[in-house]
Amino acid sequence: MIKPSDGKLGKREFLSIVLFTVGIKFTDTTPDLLFTYGKNAAWMLPILSGLLIGIPLLLLLGLLKKHETLGLIELIHRLMGKYFGFAVGLTLFFIMLTGTILNTRNYIDIVNTMYYPKTPIFYLQLFLIAVCFFVANRGFETIGRMAWIILPYIQVIIILLVVFVWQDSDWMHLFPILGPGLDQVFKQSMWHNSIFGEMILLTAFYTYTKSHSVFRFTALVGISFTSIQIAFFCAIYVFVFDFPAVNHLIYPFHQLARTAAIGQMITNVEALFFGFWIISTVIHFSIVLYLSAVLFAKTVKLDEFEPLLLPLSGLALLLGLLPENIIVTTAFREILLKSSSIILLSLPFVLWILDRWKGRHGNESN
Repeated sequence: MIKPSDGKLGKREFLSIVLFTVGIKFTDTTPDLLFTYGKNAAWMLPILSGLLIGIPLLLLLGLLKKHETLGLIELIHRLMGKYFGFAVGLTLFFIMLTGTILNTRNYIDIVNTMYYPKTPIFYLQLFLIAVCFFVANRGFETIGRMAWIILPYIQVIIILLVVFVWQDSDWMHLFPILGPGLDQVFKQSMWHNSIFGEMILLTAFYTYTKSHSVFRFTALVGISFTSIQIAFFCAIYVFVFDFPAVNHLIYPFHQLARTAAIGQMITNVEALFFGFWIISTVIHFSIVLYLSAVLFAKTVKLDEFEPLLLPLSGLALLLGLLPENIIVTTAFREILLKSSSIILLSLPFVLWILDRWKGRHGNESN
């Protein structure tokens, strides 16, 4: 007899959600930012950033275990009160929505520049947002199951890409291994730890998983795997293209896909990688669109958030058309990364202090 679903995700589905939310970033403009500041040591930045964001994440997981029936926004409301909680929740929503708008435009610029230069930006953006809305509207459980089904194929394609370009790589290009120096690498990893900021925001889905152990396992495994994967591909880009050439290369993942070849006879296999990248992109933005709706609904205490998906999709479409080019969107994304890094890194510590203070105050009252 088939048991009815409770709508909650297990380890496999939620781990897939985490990997599609964060792990795809080695294919967009994130490596460009990392190479700008980390030089040929850019591969170290994701690892250090992952470790830095892991500390407040562990703190937040401890708080969520203590208040097991609450997600991130509900926890903020309980510990910060009605008005401060509303302000912080709205700030997190704007961070998520702004990131979604800038990133959708970045991905469309990639498609327009590398694959469909004659297609107007508007039609590409409309197609992406429409498909993502359709997927997100199916519900979180459906997104999780879809992500789990697709994930193994995506990982196989990634491995094949590395195999196909390995003959063109030289690991000696990685030296000097510390790039601009360890102090500069550490400083920039702190300023750009919001590359993994979605890990903090994904705790809004805490009550959507089957148990605390499921969420904790998937969060820690997810951030570990994605930081290593992004670091590995940053190293691969240097192996193949060398430094400083890679620093002047736009969209290194897609340039890497163009260099891939199967022996001497079969070339131009980038269409294969592009197809799977598009699928990953749709799942990624379906998740972040759904997350944006959840953050806003829980902040203003709405019972249903699915009706928000359509207006948020329209907003992402319209605002995503405003930047003139990739330079503008990259500049705005840089500002967002630096400002949100401070907020996302400090929020769990503030919540922990408030929880301790309220607990101590309650004990004294008793």
